[in-house]
Amino acid sequence: MKKWSLLALTSALLLGCGSNDAEDAIVETVGLNIDSLSSQQKQNYAQISTDINTLVLYIAGQCFTAEQAKNPDMDITGFTCNIADHKNAASQVPFSSISLTSGELDINRTSVDTFKIQTKENVKFHAASISDGTLNYRLVDDNSITFTEDETTEVQTVTFRGFFRDDKTIDVTYWTAESLNTTPFNYNEDTNNLHSWLANGTAKITGKDDKTFNWKTTANGEVELPLTE
Repeated sequence: MKKWSLLALTSALLLGCGSNDAEDAIVETVGLNIDSLSSQQKQNYAQISTDINTLVLYIAGQCFTAEQAKNPDMDITGFTCNIADHKNAASQVPFSSISLTSGELDINRTSVDTFKIQTKENVKFHAASISDGTLNYRLVDDNSITFTEDETTEVQTVTFRGFFRDDKTIDVTYWTAESLNTTPFNYNEDTNNLHSWLANGTAKITGKDDKTFNWKTTANGEVELPLTE
């Protein structure tokens, strides 16, 4: 117990530094034990890790639309978004049951067609398929979601790297999820604006001892694990 308490304190101090290297060290030491996960559990972790990025993107889009409505003649380059104003976004993903709790986003327009999304405060949420506690999603420093829209083709491309903490009742765990540069995701919404999803991309989760597993998403956003792992 004392060892675990000391490790938790060290983790908290490292998180305060705002260093991705510190996050990686935490994941390597007390990260998700990937070797112990079944294929179904891997599927659940990968789907949640994909879908929380989808929800953050959807909320960022809602916030940008609201900013444009307030300032129609202004060139919006950066603004803050409160998750609490958009909790209904949980209905936006078809394959996960996610309950958003709180958090603030920093959204910066880095070019005419590119946005960088980070967290001012961790996005807090619940996802019963992987945890009985509160999940935290952190996007700071090199962690971010990048959204780009090709105005010619109207294709919306997404890449991400983020840090998760699971405050479950026994043994807090950590992992990182990141898209693979070779195949970024496409962001899609259906015509009735009922669902959003990340399609046709690949990503990986990194856990304890630097163990990883990859996944891809189908055209409708459902996670598929590779046939061989």
